[in-house]
Amino acid sequence: MIKATLRILLIPIALVACGGAQRTGDETRSGAQELVLGITADDKVSSSDDESDWKRFRVDSQTTAIITIYWDNPAVGARMTLRDQFGAPLGEAKHVADASSDSIPEVRLGEGSYYVEVVATKGASVYTLDVQLGGPSSAGVPRPE
Repeated sequence: MIKATLRILLIPIALVACGGAQRTGDETRSGAQELVLGITADDKVSSSDDESDWKRFRVDSQTTAIITIYWDNPAVGARMTLRDQFGAPLGEAKHVADASSDSIPEVRLGEGSYYVEVVATKGASVYTLDVQLGGPSSAGVPRPE
């Protein structure tokens, strides 16, 4: 009985010590890391131990956004999804093999919170995420008074 209990207690320790799944806290929408708009964010995803990252940002008024992700390893299999405050998808970019970047084209956003989910489906890569508000269609349009 004592040996069986000891084995059950040691299995989780062995998994962690042998390089089990690496958790960074941003694997879910509730753990999303806050993005500072106007500043790029760097992180890493890996299909073997850190499959997804979630980032969040807030906009205070209606605007457009273009979201671009730059890959250090263009051979990675991945996708990036823009989601609303409830997690519903608003746009997606599946990584094109050997491309150095992918973008979610201009999307119109209302006031509120938004999330970017980055998922590795094959391999691993460090990435740089860039969220640009006020895309090309807003250039030259006066602000409402």
